[in-house]
Amino acid sequence: MKSLVLLVTFLFLFCGISSAGVLYGRIIQENGKPLAKTRIVIEGKEVITNEFGGYAVRLPDGERELNISINDISYPSERIKIYSPRTKQNWRIDPREKKLIKIR
Repeated sequence: MKSLVLLVTFLFLFCGISSAGVLYGRIIQENGKPLAKTRIVIEGKEVITNEFGGYAVRLPDGERELNISINDISYPSERIKIYSPRTKQNWRIDPREKKLIKIR
């Protein structure tokens, strides 16, 4: 049993294995309407939003600035902390500044 604990500890510390959570929420347009049925790419993972602008993507835990591509236009986000098992974050597109704004 002790060797199993040591092996798991080794894998986490030295092999870069980290836990992952699901980042989910909604994306709305500047006018408040949902970004419905739109292909988006979050950190290289393609997702199609639902009719309410909802999305969900599995990402490693940690704090980072996301880069979300919507219709081939890149929108960086504010920094966000992703925690297992689920982190909810809603966004509003700012087309003039070409960035995503957190909706608190």
